Amino acid sequence: MNVLQISAVACAFISLLFLLIALGSDYWLQSNVSNSGLWVVCYSENGCRSFGMNVADYYHATRAFMFFGMIAGAVSCLGLCGNFFDVQFGFLSKTKTAAIASLVAALCVMIAMATFTGQKVSNDPYGWSFGLGWASFPLFLVTGALAFLLDGSA
Repeated sequence: MNVLQISAVACAFISLLFLLIALGSDYWLQSNVSNSGLWVVCYSENGCRSFGMNVADYYHATRAFMFFGMIAGAVSCLGLCGNFFDVQFGFLSKTKTAAIASLVAALCVMIAMATFTGQKVSNDPYGWSFGLGWASFPLFLVTGALAFLLDGSA
């Protein structure tokens, strides 16, 4: 077992975890009376209600690219974890596939987060979920770099 391999898997797992928490939580925007995410808005007195399909288009774009990033991040994480076992994906290199998937995840997350950042119409400050979404972007880049280094050392 190699330190580079363990670092790549840990980074892939943490970046995917950050992305999943950001995607599922409702603290993208926070104020004194409410907080909202990509799916619901919660008021301190009235409880939570779902957005459904009645949101601006940039919410749909953010959701879609976050899901694409989640899928690519999961492929990256599984590919890197597959290096611990004797699993073969045909002629594909597991680490190169994981590296490319991680960079695709980073690109999708960047597009999603930039879309949400650029189109926000509320004056509410950003919350911790929004920060986790942005934090997953450079972590996916680091994962991709580590996976390419791991592929080169093999």
